[in-house]
Amino acid sequence: MKYSPKRLVKILAVGLLGLGALSACGSAPVVPEDAFYRITPQAEASGNSVIDGIVEVGRFAASGSLGNRPLLLTYRDSNEVTEYNYHFWIESPPILLQSALVSYLRLANVAAQVVTPEMRVTPDYTITGRVLRFETVRGAQPAGVVGFELALRQERTDKILVLKEYTADVAASQDRVQDGAVALEQAVNQAFQNFVSDIRKVTP
Repeated sequence: MKYSPKRLVKILAVGLLGLGALSACGSAPVVPEDAFYRITPQAEASGNSVIDGIVEVGRFAASGSLGNRPLLLTYRDSNEVTEYNYHFWIESPPILLQSALVSYLRLANVAAQVVTPEMRVTPDYTITGRVLRFETVRGAQPAGVVGFELALRQERTDKILVLKEYTADVAASQDRVQDGAVALEQAVNQAFQNFVSDIRKVTP
């Protein structure tokens, strides 16, 4: 069967439109870009150092998903905790929280020097931490919730001066992951503030 040139053009155009429609139907959805979050310490400086010496802050211990970079998600009255897709801490929580606590203690002027083990100096005091909770809460009452075990030990006497679990539950402005991350930052600072208050009580 022969077609006129105009008829052939119409047939080709219809065919191309059909291929375009099929291609559009089979195209994959747009993948969201990864988002990364940090913890910014917010401490008020005191006059004189609380500790006249070197304080060393070790890397926080964290097991399972608590040590992974994806932000964690849970709901009120639920034991289920899951990881977000596409939302990550800028570093793993053990390193992130160690760095945040070092900066917080320096801002609060807790000690003459605050260092990490990588500095390879002999400390007068050491601080160890363990992550118990570090998650966003979604739903009707969105929040950032943290729980840390923090300990301060005097190296000379091998005496533990502070050993306590510090928790904080800070409401988020909206039920979004971004707002949950902000609430988590505030909860971390609140827990660190309570820890520093306890340090002030036990050191001369």
